[in-house]
Amino acid sequence: MIPPTTSNKCFKGLVSTWKTLIPSGTITGSNVLSLSISRKSLLPSHMHRLASSSSQNNQNSNNKNSNRSKVAFNTSPVEFSSNISLDNRFSNQKIVKPNPGDTDFTLSSVAKKMTCTDAVTAESKSSSSSGNSNIPFKVSYVQKSTPTGSQKPLALDDVNTQKDLKKLCNAYLQLTKPRLTVLVMLSAICSYALSPFAASVPQLLALTIGTTLCSSSANAINMGREPEFDRRMVRTQARPVVRGLVSSNQAYYFAALAGVLGTSILYAGVNPTVALLGFSNIALYAWIYTSLKRKHIVNTWVGALVGAIPPLMGWAAASPLTLPGAWCLAGLLYAWQFPHFNTLSHNIKNEYKNAGYVMTAWKNPRLNARVSLRYSLLMLPLCFGLSYFNVTDWYYQIDSGIANLWLSYWAFKFWWQQRINYSTKVLKNSNQFNEGIKKANIFARKTFWISVLQLPAVLILAILHKKGRWDGLFGLDENTAPTKKLT
Repeated sequence: MIPPTTSNKCFKGLVSTWKTLIPSGTITGSNVLSLSISRKSLLPSHMHRLASSSSQNNQNSNNKNSNRSKVAFNTSPVEFSSNISLDNRFSNQKIVKPNPGDTDFTLSSVAKKMTCTDAVTAESKSSSSSGNSNIPFKVSYVQKSTPTGSQKPLALDDVNTQKDLKKLCNAYLQLTKPRLTVLVMLSAICSYALSPFAASVPQLLALTIGTTLCSSSANAINMGREPEFDRRMVRTQARPVVRGLVSSNQAYYFAALAGVLGTSILYAGVNPTVALLGFSNIALYAWIYTSLKRKHIVNTWVGALVGAIPPLMGWAAASPLTLPGAWCLAGLLYAWQFPHFNTLSHNIKNEYKNAGYVMTAWKNPRLNARVSLRYSLLMLPLCFGLSYFNVTDWYYQIDSGIANLWLSYWAFKFWWQQRINYSTKVLKNSNQFNEGIKKANIFARKTFWISVLQLPAVLILAILHKKGRWDGLFGLDENTAPTKKLT
């Protein structure tokens, strides 16, 4: 907070320094604006208006020449540090640790006690003039770093220390998308536990390891195919292939090894049906779904099929797929994908759009919300089917009903708000539309996190309510307990 005349000098000095350091056309005006905003606590409001005006003018100039190269702000060869400080005359006063209740703690009083000291700007190698001016930053060259995504991929030959080995292992672990892989593995295990026929520990271990490896293979191929798109999204730009820790070819080699081992373990330790399902899941996710993401919104429905296969793998490990319980579980996982993913994609729809992914969230927002609600409601009859076909007892309907209605309630609020937002009346009123979108964002976020809790709850409750699990506890046995033939 410095006097207006000084701050104007500061900003002009900053812009002149920036133009000196950065060649023409290598940075957009929006970066100048972000630079001033990043120091918002130090710059007065009229200075931000100057930054905004300069940003818009520079942006218009850049738009006329789209062939100019642009670099990300974090790859700039200069760095900035604050050059605004408290005036020495006031250093011993309580303004250092002000009490907001004091009358001296006002915008004008604090501004009078701030100073913008002289700073020596860095000079361009081609410039012979030195630049001393009052700017709110100390500007200096930094050592040029390797751009993101072009680091040398890690290899076993480069591992010299325990730290290098840990870094290498972590990079390959991230290739597997560990949280998604764990979800896939657990859904297969839950389905295996719910199947009516006898289970064995060796078979369970083979199913667990094989499913994990197949999921890891599919995810590694997915990352190897999409680094140029992943780096455009905040959510995915830290992935190992994007960062250059692992090359695309290394990701493919890892995927091939994991895929061969996974399907082989499933074939030898479980049965050929499960091995075929595991291989199908790799092909469906890594090739068909990944390719469709940049072509059509149907990719979401194809991706949901990928989520429905692991329950079939778990069931087929011990019981035939002709039993309807298997398809109820697969349908449950299929339906869950939509309220979970559609609400996630809603809040980052602009990232998907900028990355070139064709998603319902930005192509058709009303359909995106409607599909979320539709499949949330579908989980109610699917859970009913588990009891009807004797996979679980009838008490399961109470527990699962609460969880499913909880998710459906927030999915309904999300859909209803989007229905209002994209009505003809609201679309004509930008303020009302923006307020409605804020509400929809909140409802989508709540629906997403509830879906994270709802699926484990429904599956765990199904295991607890498995038909006949508590018969021994209540004095029932196979001869006295009421049974119904599986159909």
